[in-house]
Amino acid sequence: MFIAVMVTVSCSDDDNDNDNDLVGSWEMTESDEEYEYKTTITFNSNGTGVVVSVETYEGETDTYNDNFTWGTEGDQLTVVLDGQTETITYSISGNKLTLLDEFGSSVFTKK
Repeated sequence: MFIAVMVTVSCSDDDNDNDNDLVGSWEMTESDEEYEYKTTITFNSNGTGVVVSVETYEGETDTYNDNFTWGTEGDQLTVVLDGQTETITYSISGNKLTLLDEFGSSVFTKK
């Protein structure tokens, strides 16, 4: 699910002021009785980043790391992850980052 949300972003030569708002680490956690899914996205100021996903199910934990590149234009975030490029709509309100794509929205909190 997170890979669908985080797609590779191509960076343009023009720096966007919105880029500075994204720089840093953002976290989202989902859970139910036996399952927990925690995702941390880190956007670096140089247009690179890393996604760390930790899944815990019935006491067993798996961790996944993926590097990506990113850039913005207006309210569009372009991410390049595993050779796939996707552009999604994003917004920041206070310490909340909302990513919206064809699968729905995901809300992350700034760490």
